[in-house]
Amino acid sequence: MTTPLLETLRASYPNATITYVTGSWSKVIPEHHPAVDRVIDCGSVGIFGRYSLKEYLQLARKLRTYRFDLAFVLDRSPLLTLLPWLAGIPRRVGPDSLGRGFSLTDRVPVSGSSEHLQHEADIYLDLARALKLPIRQPRMRFVPTEEERRSARHLGQPQIAVFVGGGSNPGMELTAKRWPLERYRALVAKLVHELQAHVLLIGGQSDTELTRSLLDGLDVPEGSVVNLAGKTSIGELAAQLEACALYIGNDSSPMHLAAAVGIPVIGIFGPTSPQEYGPYPTDDPKHIALWKHPTGQPCFFLGKMNACQNCTCMQAITVDDVWQAVLRLLPTQQNSEVVS
Repeated sequence: MTTPLLETLRASYPNATITYVTGSWSKVIPEHHPAVDRVIDCGSVGIFGRYSLKEYLQLARKLRTYRFDLAFVLDRSPLLTLLPWLAGIPRRVGPDSLGRGFSLTDRVPVSGSSEHLQHEADIYLDLARALKLPIRQPRMRFVPTEEERRSARHLGQPQIAVFVGGGSNPGMELTAKRWPLERYRALVAKLVHELQAHVLLIGGQSDTELTRSLLDGLDVPEGSVVNLAGKTSIGELAAQLEACALYIGNDSSPMHLAAAVGIPVIGIFGPTSPQEYGPYPTDDPKHIALWKHPTGQPCFFLGKMNACQNCTCMQAITVDDVWQAVLRLLPTQQNSEVVS
């Protein structure tokens, strides 16, 4: 979500040294972005309930030694917003959500209403807008290494990545974001039988049981579906996605990774809204976000999941809904015009 801001900052400050401070679990993202010169691993600082006051103050002292001129504060936690002030950084620009940006020099308003949703990437780009920096055609970006690209499988076209997991992040579990597994099984069978697609099941170590369950009872030719869950690093996964014609899956980090390497994305949404978390840019015609929330307002908002009395949003999206999106982004030969 922050990578569109990174390329904007690099274009505006071509001679600056850009340092990205992030936790161990997510540092792979700035490490694969060409605008970033240095990554500082802050360990578990930033994950609620996972770090001590001693670790927090140690990080503040470490940041102070770099004598930074300007900080873009991308977290809305008041404790993390306070860090650049403790580090002695003179100018601190960040989102002021619910008044939590009190320690910033440049407080950029953020909508606190579920009726006026703003994409997370645009919230970060607003920090550049507040400084009157030019914004051209921002997009998410992740650049795999050549070694990671050599690891990617090329099974034949169309090669489609499918992700059945999601909703599991440090400090939060939100498995309500997952589309029913039996519908994924029916969709994968349809992709193989009707498009002769090669399907790659992707995911992390925590997704292996889900992908194995999907394979149970799946009647497709041998070798047409390959299970890569838990078998790739994030960089290798990005390279694998880069080699695919399409991504299909839940609102998740692999969905954003697919958009960041530039392939078409079909994102399936339920408690979260694609207006906030959809594949970016949201107006890119090669991305489709499917969302049928009965109220039109997300259950997950401002970092919290509201109690849901009628949890039907994921069930409302049918296999045919996803299939029609597939045909829009990946037309079959029968649906294509023939020119002679």
